[in-house]
Amino acid sequence: MLQKESFVPLYYQLKEAIKEKITSGEWRPHTCIPSVRELCATYGISTTTAKQAISELVHEGLLYCLQGKGTFVACPQFPMEYKETTYITDEMRLASRIRALGHHFAAEVLSVDHVKASKLVGSYLAVKEGADILRVRRLKRVDQRPMLVETTFISTDTAPELEKSDLSQSLFRILASTYGIVLKRSDETFRPVFLDSLEAELLEQPMGALALLNDRISYADGPRPVLYAKSLIRGDMCKTYIDLTNMRSVKEAVTNASSF
Repeated sequence: MLQKESFVPLYYQLKEAIKEKITSGEWRPHTCIPSVRELCATYGISTTTAKQAISELVHEGLLYCLQGKGTFVACPQFPMEYKETTYITDEMRLASRIRALGHHFAAEVLSVDHVKASKLVGSYLAVKEGADILRVRRLKRVDQRPMLVETTFISTDTAPELEKSDLSQSLFRILASTYGIVLKRSDETFRPVFLDSLEAELLEQPMGALALLNDRISYADGPRPVLYAKSLIRGDMCKTYIDLTNMRSVKEAVTNASSF
């Protein structure tokens, strides 16, 4: 119950009580929370207090409202960090960061097959059109909820018999441990897209829902690409954090400092 004699405002106490139910898992994502009237009856508060708490939680992204249906628990959003100097490390640590937040992360292999490189994919991998490449499609889940669909293309010359590996594990680690290929940089693009019927079914979203499409070409030491991957990420389960540094300003600052 709320402490009415406390110096902490009642709306804030209610916010914390609702957050506790969400973080503990008592109130699961996309479940409808009690109505304003029910919250008022349960906690002995005014309608204004309940509405203020809900409004702030909606603004913070923890709840969302559907007109005529009620207020629901939002899916947690997981930060996907991109830093110039730590790309590969951050990419490999995505699962670790999610688990550190108390969530279960797993990859399900949907399909593995050999295909002929299209002109577009061939240009991404620097191989001829029609070359033999391995295509790996995986569905990555958080707490059993689908978060993203990833399709990876890699030349069979680069990683022979890769399909014999446990592809539910990190491809970065497999390439490093089995083939001695350490990915060090990538070229990436991001763009918003609308899910088609098949994509929506895999991600358990309505057709036409907004998603983020990430195209990535990864390299090791040389100029030839190692793999091309495209990831379709649910728009309600991710947020992108990009660390940008003005290297020119940094270099100028170092130069100026060294002159003193």
